[in-house]
Amino acid sequence: MKFSDVIGHKQIKQRLIQHVNQKRIGHAQLFLGTNDTGALALALAFAGYIQCRDRGEQDACGKCPACLKMDKLIHPDLHFFFPTAPNQEHKKDVSSKLFMARWREQLLDSPYFTHFQWLNKLGVENKQAFINAEDCNDIIRALGVKSYESPYRIVLIYMVEKLFYAAAPKLLKVLEEPPGNTLFLMVSENRDRILNTILSRTQVIKLPLPDEASLVRTLVERYGVEAKTAQHLAFLTGGALSESLRIYQQDEEQLADFESFREWMRSCYKGDAARIIKWVESTAQSGREKQKSFFQYGLKMFRMCLLNNYGAGELIRIEGEEEDFIHKFSPFVNHGNALQIVDSFNQGILHLERNANAKILFTDLSFTLHRLMRQSA
Repeated sequence: MKFSDVIGHKQIKQRLIQHVNQKRIGHAQLFLGTNDTGALALALAFAGYIQCRDRGEQDACGKCPACLKMDKLIHPDLHFFFPTAPNQEHKKDVSSKLFMARWREQLLDSPYFTHFQWLNKLGVENKQAFINAEDCNDIIRALGVKSYESPYRIVLIYMVEKLFYAAAPKLLKVLEEPPGNTLFLMVSENRDRILNTILSRTQVIKLPLPDEASLVRTLVERYGVEAKTAQHLAFLTGGALSESLRIYQQDEEQLADFESFREWMRSCYKGDAARIIKWVESTAQSGREKQKSFFQYGLKMFRMCLLNNYGAGELIRIEGEEEDFIHKFSPFVNHGNALQIVDSFNQGILHLERNANAKILFTDLSFTLHRLMRQSA
């Protein structure tokens, strides 16, 4: 992975390059952004530039032994850690090292993947994954050995917000006072869910979505999308690669989310208890990560409703049945109830992470939505 492989973020790339050339690399850096921002891709490119033995002014050479090993994700001085959970192959005492082959496969396929896609790769889509105490022990052990080939040992932690709270104390001292020439590159999608003791020890690099022009070039050059179609996709998604590809490939999962959300909102507005219970029974059977993803989809739809209400229709980046639904549903999401609805959904995500009973959660939320949608602006 090179900087040229990362979509957009020209200024951030230049700043990272400058830090390397001026030997001002922060020992613990947090790349903050969703998968579509390219946070993981940028962290990998940064690691590759640091380890390159013949780096140029704008990028790694891509030809030296270090670059060739980085491209295959087998550089001995780059250590990966990521959320895992027990599956059919490993039923207990799981850690990152047990799933390293799958991790490399996922990264080599594309570093722009979602957390849910990673869980599917693990075969644990119905479970929650964590970075556990054994991973922290492995980090400490890795840092107790001298680097093999490069001046720097790099520890890359994907989704550091999934660090199990009981395991975090093991890392605090090494994060604050790491051994010489040790770098921590951490990737996160949600700053608010990172333990404060970890966050306070990092230098945060917040990433927005790539600019639409960069996404258009990527869709055309890497995925063979026609230029006109690529421009339309970039507008609809605001620069999000995975969402653009889902729309382009007519992803059935996103269509299912829309149909389920529409059914739920109609039932909630009517207060149809029988339909609500039927919907809850069906939805509660899906995994927790799928349920959290559905909540995120709902938050997106509520945002679109507010944009429509405030006359910012040009910012509504959806079309077809979803767009038609937004125009009809918008009057029921207004300044009088929007904050409470959004807070209810965010609380729903938090409760799911804490293993709340999904049936009780969705049932209670359904009747809360009925009350909120019925109240006047």
